Amino acid sequence: MRQLLWLALLVAGTACGVALALSPRPLSAQGLSVTDEGAENHFPDGMEFRVSAASDDAIEEVRLRYTVLPDGTTASGVPDFQTGSSISTVFTLSGNEPPRIYLPPGTRIDYHWEVEDAAGNTATTPEKSIVYEDVRFDWTTLEADGVIIHYYSGSEDDAQAMLDEAQVAIAQMSGLLAATVEFPVNVRIYASTDDMRPALQRRSESYESQIITAGVRVSSDTVLVLGNVSFSTLRHELAHVVTAIAGEGPFGDLPAWLDEGAAVYAQGDPEGFGGALERAIDRGNVLSVRSITSYQGDPDKVDLFYGQSWSLVSFLVDTYGEEKFARLFAEIKGGKTTDAALEAVYGFDQDGLDNEWRASVGLPPREDTAQDDEEAVPTFPPSDGGSDGAPAAAEDGGGTSAGVIIGLALAVLAVAAAIALATVVLARRLRP
Repeated sequence: MRQLLWLALLVAGTACGVALALSPRPLSAQGLSVTDEGAENHFPDGMEFRVSAASDDAIEEVRLRYTVLPDGTTASGVPDFQTGSSISTVFTLSGNEPPRIYLPPGTRIDYHWEVEDAAGNTATTPEKSIVYEDVRFDWTTLEADGVIIHYYSGSEDDAQAMLDEAQVAIAQMSGLLAATVEFPVNVRIYASTDDMRPALQRRSESYESQIITAGVRVSSDTVLVLGNVSFSTLRHELAHVVTAIAGEGPFGDLPAWLDEGAAVYAQGDPEGFGGALERAIDRGNVLSVRSITSYQGDPDKVDLFYGQSWSLVSFLVDTYGEEKFARLFAEIKGGKTTDAALEAVYGFDQDGLDNEWRASVGLPPREDTAQDDEEAVPTFPPSDGGSDGAPAAAEDGGGTSAGVIIGLALAVLAVAAAIALATVVLARRLRP
């Protein structure tokens, strides 16, 4: 559950009308004027951005350019409007339409308008920022040493306890993974499942009827937690903040078993996950490591997925030490596949890890690692902990495929060749 660094911004004084209006400011260019009429928050359904423009010629194009931070990319939207010399229109940026878009609470949106008329005149409004806040509640914040607790229910003492726990959890995981969190981390505490559900990424009705999300990392710097003193869930989700820093790179993501196993390890107690693992060991039907590399499969195996992931991580840390465990993350962040990273650090791949771990719990080696009976298992957040939101790892073993690397290399060579050719042409043109 994973992802660009940013500074958290807070919206103060929001009213029940949830209007976060930005003061209009017209901008003119050769007879064309455009005015940003502000933005209105309709959490959890999205934001409405308003604009008006006037010109001596017909206005033919209106476009909103925006960037969703901290983890989104720059995009644009074109509102509907009637062409004319004077227009006023609205663009609605949806808040929760997966997989196309999901805006978690606290998302910052930087934006500006671009307008063009029939004569080719263009005008652009100044860049502005707005925070997509969950304005259903009157939030109070408590902040210290890079952690910000947002809460609307419960006592200040409870919030302080969560703040203290968060600081310890981040420090411990940062030490384990040799990683540094260089941005403020936001923890938003919801009092009930009904309160938190609209803030979560929308799922199918069957999913939401079966699964209670106790916590989730919704962006690189923000986690949502259910309950005022949910220390175990808090530690789990904050661990994902650190694992992303330690192990996510431009070429791939962490395998599910490593990411979730480290998060359960950070809890200090696997709780119900441990029981699910013990039962599977007794029956001899534990999951293969390769089957839990990505996040998909049978929801009935969720607790076993977390329990076995935790056990694999515990085995690596307890048997080979924390330094090698941190190196494993660094190797994956540097671009190695999961198998290659394991080989570099421990001398075995995921199949070797499978058998090493099986021996440690009293199970015989897996007879055929190439054909697993188990389906891949998901990271659905169970009622007693867990996390969600992490993208699936590559199917070649949790890292970057060779095809991707080769493709990138060829692209780089093509660009280099084009630059060299352009340099030669330019040199010839400038030759006296």
